[in-house]
Amino acid sequence: MGAVSRNPVKWFSVHFGVSSPDEVRFRCPCCGYKTLEAPESLKLCPVCWWEDDGQEDDDAADIRLTVNGQLSLKEARANYAQCGASHPRFLPYVRKPQPTEQ
Repeated sequence: MGAVSRNPVKWFSVHFGVSSPDEVRFRCPCCGYKTLEAPESLKLCPVCWWEDDGQEDDDAADIRLTVNGQLSLKEARANYAQCGASHPRFLPYVRKPQPTEQ
């Protein structure tokens, strides 16, 4: 078994194919783009404006009444496919995905 690298940049480079931990992104459960710094972090996705509260495919139809209000993940995905935001009221805030977020 090899020695564990004490250099975090080298470790991320080897294990994730990126040069720093800042480059690691997780997919938004709504739009699918790699915009989130961590899963279930309650952060807003800048591409669709879904706030990642940990909801996934298993309970996508449920309305959790959390940070996303009366919106289920299933509804948010349908809205994103139709208008480009998790809800039409968020259109002024969203942006196009960047090539690195594919």
